[in-house]
Amino acid sequence: MAILSRRMPTIKQLQCFVAVAQELNFRRAAERLNMSQPPLSRQISSLENLLRVKLIERDTHKVSLTSAGEAFEREAHAILSRVDAATNSLRLKESGEEADVRLGLTSVIDFSLLPGIQEALTSPRGSAQIRTEYAYSKQLLKRLRNGEIDLAIVGNIPSQGRELEVRQIAGDPLMVALPEAHSASRKEQVSFEDLAGTTLFWFPRNDNPAFYDKCEQVFTDFEYEPPRKPEPSEHMTLLSKVAAGEGIAFFPASMRAASRLGVVYRPFVPDIEDRLNIELQLTWRSSETRSEVLRTADRFINVASAL
Repeated sequence: MAILSRRMPTIKQLQCFVAVAQELNFRRAAERLNMSQPPLSRQISSLENLLRVKLIERDTHKVSLTSAGEAFEREAHAILSRVDAATNSLRLKESGEEADVRLGLTSVIDFSLLPGIQEALTSPRGSAQIRTEYAYSKQLLKRLRNGEIDLAIVGNIPSQGRELEVRQIAGDPLMVALPEAHSASRKEQVSFEDLAGTTLFWFPRNDNPAFYDKCEQVFTDFEYEPPRKPEPSEHMTLLSKVAAGEGIAFFPASMRAASRLGVVYRPFVPDIEDRLNIELQLTWRSSETRSEVLRTADRFINVASAL
């Protein structure tokens, strides 16, 4: 298909398709694009007619991508990313200024207690500035693919294919938060045997499937089968429940500064600590061309290699 062909999809068609492919819901996709559902549906239909390929299956119960739709989603992402990079580059040339680098940080880590990472976050960076935001890893990956952020530091993510570049830059072992009255609080290091029979506040798998499966494998290998309760979404609510003796919780060691009366933190014994940890990974779009973004990524990677 020639680049000036009248059969070339429009940017709007690609944006509509990507929004639906990500949300798998026409209402939410329309809300993201600031439009109503009928014109969104028409854009998708026009795209499918143009390509002469069915991209999306839709019935009264669900929306799903066809195999062709899954493949085209990756290509559409790459095209939109390149257009975004090109327009942003032109804007920078016209203004003569460097744009900010938008960095997403996983909200489950206290980066101030990871010296190398903290230094990279706060050291001078020339004329550009790093603007940070916090969210769960799954949300950050979604925002990265959407072009809403430039880089993300996330924890234990599965393979991202060719769309994203991923580099491991640090690790953060888990520790256990215990009620002060728990017998294991009197130990310097804790084993799973010390926690046997105590309820564990635990997160749902869909929050981070890769990390969940990693932890579950460790539990299985050590024959740890605790009774469980859903983990509250608010950090301080979780700590208050631990303090009240309702259960225990596992936290990254970097979060030990989040003190709460009635809660004590203890590290795991080395055999468990070596395996029960969060691998922090830096990720960015493979199509990224902005020099400041790539220099910032290099800065984090160089910090990791020096640790």
